Amino acid sequence: MMDRHGQSDHLGTGSNRRRRQTRVKSGCRTCKIRKVKCDEARPACHRCVSTGRVCDGYGIWGGGDSYGSRQRCLARASQHGGVMVLSLAGHSRTTDEAQHFEWFQLRTVTKMPGFFALPFWNTLLFQTCQTEPAIWHAIITLSAVHRQEFLHLDIQHDCARNAIDDQEQFMLRHYTKAIGHLRSHPPDKNKNNRSSIHIALIACVVFVCLEYLRGRFRTAETHLQNGLKILSELRNPSSARDKRIIRLQPSPSPSSSQGDVEDWIVEAFSKLYFQVVLLRQRHQDPCIVLEDSVTVTQIPRFRSLDEAWTPMERLLSKALDLTEQFRQDQDQNLSTLDSSQRLLQTELAQWFAAYEASKQELCRNHNEDEEAAYQMLGAYHAMGTIMAQACRWPDDESVFDLYTDQFIAIIDRVILISKMRVARSKPQALPGHGHGHGHENRPPIIHIGWTPPLYYTALKCRVHRIRLQAIRLLESSSRREGIWDTSITACVARKVMRTEERDFYRDVDTDTADHFDLTSSPTRGDLSLPTVPAGYRIHDVAVVPPDGQMDNLTMSYRQEMIAGWEVWTKRYDMASRCWVGGLRRVES
Repeated sequence: MMDRHGQSDHLGTGSNRRRRQTRVKSGCRTCKIRKVKCDEARPACHRCVSTGRVCDGYGIWGGGDSYGSRQRCLARASQHGGVMVLSLAGHSRTTDEAQHFEWFQLRTVTKMPGFFALPFWNTLLFQTCQTEPAIWHAIITLSAVHRQEFLHLDIQHDCARNAIDDQEQFMLRHYTKAIGHLRSHPPDKNKNNRSSIHIALIACVVFVCLEYLRGRFRTAETHLQNGLKILSELRNPSSARDKRIIRLQPSPSPSSSQGDVEDWIVEAFSKLYFQVVLLRQRHQDPCIVLEDSVTVTQIPRFRSLDEAWTPMERLLSKALDLTEQFRQDQDQNLSTLDSSQRLLQTELAQWFAAYEASKQELCRNHNEDEEAAYQMLGAYHAMGTIMAQACRWPDDESVFDLYTDQFIAIIDRVILISKMRVARSKPQALPGHGHGHGHENRPPIIHIGWTPPLYYTALKCRVHRIRLQAIRLLESSSRREGIWDTSITACVARKVMRTEERDFYRDVDTDTADHFDLTSSPTRGDLSLPTVPAGYRIHDVAVVPPDGQMDNLTMSYRQEMIAGWEVWTKRYDMASRCWVGGLRRVES
């Protein structure tokens, strides 16, 4: 049997059995290994110092005789954004575990976060897995799932199928171990002892990510909601009036190691939460509100892609929140909401000015990844501009006809990214990877990429050519970006287009209009077809992703009638790849 430090427990007789009954759940690592009570003094415990031993400190919460050197090492790793490779003393590792940890170091951490690196991935996980078995087994599980995705790219070979089965069993064993360690040491609700809460939250982020990779989206959301509830209890004061709103500010002690840890955890949760919000197009419960330490107006230039993305994420979240406020308040507080809208539009303009002024810094290495990330940020800005301007009329779908130029800008930027991706894939073909502009399998990432702006364009733009090109771009690559799966978004977007267009173009020859190069920008001549009238358009498209490959995808939407609304719920069978039924109800 393995204890929570990865050490083997052997049953003995007499005094040995009595000694095993002492379980030390807190304190420095040295005292826990010795199974003695620790006085938890900082930076090094008195019990170790007084007996001439080296205090190994308190894991990710600092301390120990080597505290200073360890913190300098962490600072350097954080500054350079590099992956910190550490020995895992105290863990009894099998050969398979060592191989999966190496995969995690060299492939998972370097590829899965996408364009935007986070300290959570390149520093925090490597710190915690040294001393916390729950995190160790969680990252081994994540590595196994990630590795399995690469095997799926070569599924045509029998050996690959056998390897996938082995990977599945290996993954489930370590997933069970990670959950078992968390259950045996549940989070301490005492806010003065945050370490156990930190461990639960870190594991929760890893669980969300690995379930996204497995295509179990609802299970991932359950993990995310549980983590948000714990985070709410941790960061919200007991006097907070609305427990459903988590107002997250930078740590009051950013120089402390504990402050860093919490900020990194908050950042990871905020990005996962934002993915769900962007897919749902409205905030969830509990709702995260991230409060900036620096406003956009205080940033004349961005020094990194991460620094540019963070305020954009906040601005998009504000746009969604403002849309919901206009929907709920209607004629109340309109002057206040109008002021908020003008401020949001100003901030978006200031962000774009800083973005354009910073291209040299953001693309300093002149590589394709930086250029692709730069173009992707521009696509998000175009989407945010539309959202900020249209939020004033949440129930008027015709307002989006005013923003054709912004939708074209999104298409143009994604085309540039697509061309770079195809060019880069040619010299290094992988099994299952296509060339040219056909269907292409791509390894998954956790951070969202270009899928949300394309999906937004496919739903909101009623110019037939632009909408169809957005859908085909989604269909051209089988890619998963966190909760965003191109096969799902393309399926939903095409269903929405067919539902809205219906028989509208029956007397129009669309074959010629529908024949175009996927990497060509729409011209004015391509925009000549009339758009579907307001009565054909649907509202509030909501998607419930499947929980596994054999589950159903659910889509709901509203359509305006003369008196009231029709509310439709449609189901898509992922196995047969067809829409299998629907329910209709009427709302007055």
